[in-house]
Amino acid sequence: MQFLKKNYEKILLAAVVLAALAVVACLPIIVSQEKQQLQETEKSLVERKPKPLQPLDLQPMQVLLDRAQTTAILDLTNKLFNPVRWQLDAHNQLFPNPAGKEIELLQVTKLSPLYFVVSLVSVNPSAGPDMPTHYGIGLQHEAALSPQQRSRKTTYVPLNLTTNGFTVLSAEGPEGDPTSVTIKLEDLDKQVTITHDQPFKSQEGYTVDFRYPPENRNLPANRRVGDVISFGGEGYKIIDIKESEVVLLQQSNQKQWIKKFTLNASSTATSLP
Repeated sequence: MQFLKKNYEKILLAAVVLAALAVVACLPIIVSQEKQQLQETEKSLVERKPKPLQPLDLQPMQVLLDRAQTTAILDLTNKLFNPVRWQLDAHNQLFPNPAGKEIELLQVTKLSPLYFVVSLVSVNPSAGPDMPTHYGIGLQHEAALSPQQRSRKTTYVPLNLTTNGFTVLSAEGPEGDPTSVTIKLEDLDKQVTITHDQPFKSQEGYTVDFRYPPENRNLPANRRVGDVISFGGEGYKIIDIKESEVVLLQQSNQKQWIKKFTLNASSTATSLP
């Protein structure tokens, strides 16, 4: 016992050293076992066959592509601040009549030509050497804008004197009552022959008659360029009249409209598409 008491520290140290040596001696075995286990684990993971992937579901993407190729139409018409105009027809029935629609409903019922007319009005025979025969030539512009300019104006001139855009070149028949007179029209650069019964005519415009069925009324007849017509609660100024169309200027907003039409045998009109 005395020996143990005196040398217990040495004995304890020796036991610890022996244990450490035993652990060191076992380390290669432990490392070898651990390495073998890791190799087996790696081999099992690498050689394992993966499961096949499920087929891709492309249906949602195809739906999106189809929607992207579809043209979207948006009706942005604001019915609160831009309401559709409603009006009463001739039978006191309401019907929608938005701006511009009244032009489609307007009908052209008659188209009448307007002419530039050159006529032989009268003849003043010669009254001596100093007073040769003077021919009274009437000029009339039926399409003139001013009513005062539409009346016939007669000018008396002798042969070969140019005035008011014409020249009397020759006369056939008796001096005081010629059967015909040949005139050169300077503006048209044309020679024409006229008699008392057969004046020369050159078309230079039209008058037009309208009807507006929703109000069951005919507008004033023989409307010309520059006249203003009223229908559908709006006023329109006629800007131009042609054989198949009328150009109108809306007075409220200064917008121009083109009314196309065709006249049939009964002198009615329909809108062209």
